[in-house]
Amino acid sequence: MQNGIRVQLVIVAALVLMAAVPRASAQLLNKDAPVVVGHFHMAATSLAEHRKFWVDTLGGTPAKIGSADVVRFPGIVLFFDQKKPSGPNRGTAFDHIGFAVPDVPALTSKVVAAGYMLTSGREPVPGKEAAAAQGTQAPYGRFSYILGPDGAKVELVTSAEKEPAPIVYHHIHFINKQYVEMQQWYMKAFNATLRPGQTDFFIGADLPGVGYSLNFFRWEGDQSVTHAGTKGRATDHVGFDVRNLPAFIKELEAKGIKLTEGYTKSDRSMGGIATAMITDPWGIQIELTEGLRDAR
Repeated sequence: MQNGIRVQLVIVAALVLMAAVPRASAQLLNKDAPVVVGHFHMAATSLAEHRKFWVDTLGGTPAKIGSADVVRFPGIVLFFDQKKPSGPNRGTAFDHIGFAVPDVPALTSKVVAAGYMLTSGREPVPGKEAAAAQGTQAPYGRFSYILGPDGAKVELVTSAEKEPAPIVYHHIHFINKQYVEMQQWYMKAFNATLRPGQTDFFIGADLPGVGYSLNFFRWEGDQSVTHAGTKGRATDHVGFDVRNLPAFIKELEAKGIKLTEGYTKSDRSMGGIATAMITDPWGIQIELTEGLRDAR
């Protein structure tokens, strides 16, 4: 298939998939769901530059959880370590964080005016830079892709809410030549369900009680490529907040998924949040937490 036809099909399919999203859920606010995506942990060369991007440009709210400085969006928390990452999101199987907003072109124009680059939706052939664009690209009335500091990638999608908030967390997007196998692993690990609408390059899985959650794209580059792990990269790890973490760990172990860091519980200054770590088969670090969605 020629590149131009492929791009057109990707755009059409993405529009169809986004139009099918019934609601943009602020899932960290869901107190009853057994599992939610709770946080992302970023490696930041400059905290000031990240604050400019996540707070001043995208509209997140600076806050604290215990002694940690964080940025909150409805549905998600971002943590930052001030250290230069070993690389951007690109090159790992973790592609981007998705947010829903009322007006994608308006916010995208603000992002570009602030000096940030738009990028292509799909990861380019290894060794080639992501395609850049000036201003708001024509097909991006419903979605756009942005590169923030240190190569952290963000997607903006159009909210389907009747009275949408300025910005809410929406989804995670992974990219992998084994995109179906990856989706099946996440369904097994987090008891997610298959979302209707699979294509030859896209498949989704939804967390119980949450809905639209996890997206998986096929790797379009060299099929021999092995993605790097996320440890030390721009997005070091993703966090899933669960109810009853000790019981959840036992469930994982029964499924053959072993911890890479054991169960611990923070002191009262950090809200007594419990944590453990696993790593998926493609090198994405996952922190399991209990209590983060209740932290103030």
